[in-house]
Amino acid sequence: MIDYTIESVTEDGLATVRFADGSWAEVLLAASMTEKDVDELVWEFRPKTGSIPSFINVGNTRSAIPVVTPANETEPNPDWLNNRIEAYGNIESQIEFITENGLEAWQAEVAQIKADNPKV
Repeated sequence: MIDYTIESVTEDGLATVRFADGSWAEVLLAASMTEKDVDELVWEFRPKTGSIPSFINVGNTRSAIPVVTPANETEPNPDWLNNRIEAYGNIESQIEFITENGLEAWQAEVAQIKADNPKV
C-alpha cells in the first residue's frame, strides 16, 4: 500500500497525484472507473527503486520507442502449447515440485510433458 494525494484533475481526465516521498505522476482517468480502479492505476505509477544501468548518465538524450507486439502473439496458442501450460501448473506448484523433489526431477518432468505434448 502506498499513500497518494490527488493534486489536480483536468477536464479531460488527467489527474496529477503526489506520493508521500514527494514524487508525482499523471494518470489518465475514465468516467467508468471505480475507486479500486483508480487505486490500482496509481499503484502502477508508484515510486520505484532500482539500480542505474551503466549507459545512463545525467544529460543523456535518448529516443523512446513503442513496444512492437509480433503479429503471432495476437493469435491463440496452439493446442500443444496450451496442454504444456496446463501440465506445468502455476509457478507456485512448480516451485513446490522443485523444492520437494529437486531440480533434476523437475527437469525430467518437463521433458516428459514436452514428449507428451510435442510441437506440431
